[in-house]
Amino acid sequence: MYQSPDDNTPYSTLEVSTRDPETFQKEVIQHPDYNYPQAVPVEHATAGAAQSYYGSESAKEVVNPSYNLHPGVIPGPYKDPNVAAAAYPIGAGYPPSTIYSDGSAYPNSAYPTSVGDPINSSAYGPGPLSAAEFGGEQPPIEKGAPAKTIWGLSRKAFFIIIGVMIVIIIALVAGLAAGLSSKNHASEAAAPAESSGPESSNGNLPSNSTDGPLILANSKITASNWTDPNGVVHRTIFFQDAYNSIIARRWDSKNKSWKTNNLTELMAATTTPLNPQPGTPLASASMDYKQTFETHVWFTDPGNVIRSMASFDALNRPDSWDNDTLDGARLETWPGGQLAAMWQRCWGADCAGTWIVAYQRPEGAIKTANSSTWGTATVAVESKDVAANSSLAIIPKLRGSWLDRLELVSEKVSSGKTGSMRMTSYDDTWNNADQRVTELQTDIPLPAPSQQFAATRWDHWNQALYLGLLSNGKTEGSYWDGKKMNSISSFQFKSGPETNFTAIAMTPDAMFYGISNNEILEYSLDTSDPSNFNYVGRVYP
Repeated sequence: MYQSPDDNTPYSTLEVSTRDPETFQKEVIQHPDYNYPQAVPVEHATAGAAQSYYGSESAKEVVNPSYNLHPGVIPGPYKDPNVAAAAYPIGAGYPPSTIYSDGSAYPNSAYPTSVGDPINSSAYGPGPLSAAEFGGEQPPIEKGAPAKTIWGLSRKAFFIIIGVMIVIIIALVAGLAAGLSSKNHASEAAAPAESSGPESSNGNLPSNSTDGPLILANSKITASNWTDPNGVVHRTIFFQDAYNSIIARRWDSKNKSWKTNNLTELMAATTTPLNPQPGTPLASASMDYKQTFETHVWFTDPGNVIRSMASFDALNRPDSWDNDTLDGARLETWPGGQLAAMWQRCWGADCAGTWIVAYQRPEGAIKTANSSTWGTATVAVESKDVAANSSLAIIPKLRGSWLDRLELVSEKVSSGKTGSMRMTSYDDTWNNADQRVTELQTDIPLPAPSQQFAATRWDHWNQALYLGLLSNGKTEGSYWDGKKMNSISSFQFKSGPETNFTAIAMTPDAMFYGISNNEILEYSLDTSDPSNFNYVGRVYP
C-alpha cells in the first residue's frame, strides 16, 4: 500500500497549478454557447498564437452542472413509457422489474396460468326410475345377499386403498433415489467458483438455470484494488452481463469470497437509470487515503459520452453505488474508443488526490480529464501520433520517492497494416510529451474492438508490465525491470483451463483478469518471471 508523503511533498501538476505553464496563463472568457465561463489559455484567444493544448474541443466538454448529485429514488419501479414491462428470466438470480431503455426485457417474464374445466353435470345420466314407469306401482324391493367384506371394508374399497398405498410407496422410493443421485452428481461434477486465496467460497452468484451465456459476448473488463486500515485487500472487477447490465464483483482477503452488485439494476428505479453501450469501454480505479475509501467505474452511453458510477463509502457500505456526475462535464469520446483510469496521489498531506480518465476525443487526440476540473481536459497524445480506436492503459509513476507522475499506453499507426504499442510519460506537464515516448511493441495489428492494453507495477512501483491482448488473439508486451525495457513476445497462463481471452484487465497490485469461454478467470503475475501468470480461480459465474 502506498504511504502518504509528508506535508512538504512536491506538488503534482496533474492538479491545476500556477506552476504549470499550460494552466497558469489561462483566463476566463465567456462562450456564447454556454451560460458558464470556460477556462482557456491566453494564447488561444490571441490571433496567430501558438497551438494550445487546451483547444477548442475543450469547450465542448462543459455543460450545465447537475443539480442533483445524488438523485433520490422515486416510488415504484422505473418504467420506460415507450416499452412494455418485462422481467428477469425465471431463476436468473436477479430481482424482477428491470426495463431497459432499448425496449429489451428478460424472457419468460410471465408465469403460465392453469384453469381447470368445470364439471359437466349432464355426465351423471338420468335420475332414478319413477313409479309411473312401473304401471303406477312401486317397483319390487329385493334383498340381496350380504356383501362380502375385508377388514370391515367392501372388497372394492379395500383394493382401491391398497392400490393408492402402493403408488405412494413407489413415488417415495423413486424420489429418494433421485435425490441421492443428484447429490452425488453435484458433489462430483459441480466445482465451486474459485476466488483469490485458497479458502475461497462462492458468494451471491446468479442462478445458472439457462444454457445461454451469462457474459455479454463483446463485454470489456476492468479491475482495481485498495487496502483498508486493517490491511485487508479489496478488489473489484466490472463487466457486462448477457443483458447489457454493468456488473461489479467484489472480493476481500478477509472473507475470501466474491459478492455481486448489478449496477444497472440498482439504478433502474432512479431518475438517472444506466444506459451503457453494449460492449462499452470500461475503466475503474480505487483510492485508500486516510478514512476515505472509494471505487469508481467509467463507461460510455449510446451517445459516446462518458458516464460514471461510484461507491463513495466502499469500506462501510460496499453495496451502495451512486451516480457520479463528473461535475456536469460532457466528455465525448471517439466512437469505439477505449478508456483508462487511475487515482492520482497529489502533493499535500491533506489532499485526497484526483481521479484521472484518459480517452480519445472525436477529433482523434488522447486527452486526460481529472476530477479537479473535469470540464477542462488536457491533450496527452496529439491526433497525429495515435491510431483511431486506440487501446489505452494508464499507471502511476514514481518521481524520486513520490508517486505523482504517470505513464499512458496507446497505439500509433506505423503503416497501413500495422501499428506500435507506445508508452508516453507525464512529467509535470504533457508539454513535449512526444519527446518522452518508449516503443513497447512494434508491428502489432491495428486497433480492433477485441484489442486491449493493460499495465501494472510491483516492487514498490519500481518494476512494471505493459501487456497487450492483440486482435489476433496473441498476448505481447514489455517488462521494465527497474533499469531497462525487455520485450516479451508471448505469455504463459499456467495451471488453469484452456484460455481464449476476449478481454483483459490488471489491477495495480499485479492481478490479472480475463474473459474466456463465458467465464472470468483470475491469475497472479509471477514477478520473478513476468512472462508467466499463475491460475488463482474462477471469478464468474
